Amino acid sequence: MGAMSSPPSASRPLEVWPCQSICVWTRTAELRHEAGHGDLPVFACTGCGSEWVRTEPWTPIDAAGIIPYEVNAERSRTRSA
Repeated sequence: MGAMSSPPSASRPLEVWPCQSICVWTRTAELRHEAGHGDLPVFACTGCGSEWVRTEPWTPIDAAGIIPYEVNAERSRTRSA
């Protein structure tokens, strides 16, 4: 079998579920590949199961209304790129 012209994409749609107001956002072990952005860490809400990467136009906050430190650090990578 010959070489492929491009590697298979590991990206998949992010999970999006209705908020349950019990948000706890944590970084997962998964990476999502996005053209022009490379691999992006995936963050998931342990409450509803929704996911976020830094290229999304919104910012996750936890149930107390605070942006988690790791999410804020990841958002900063977009601005400094």
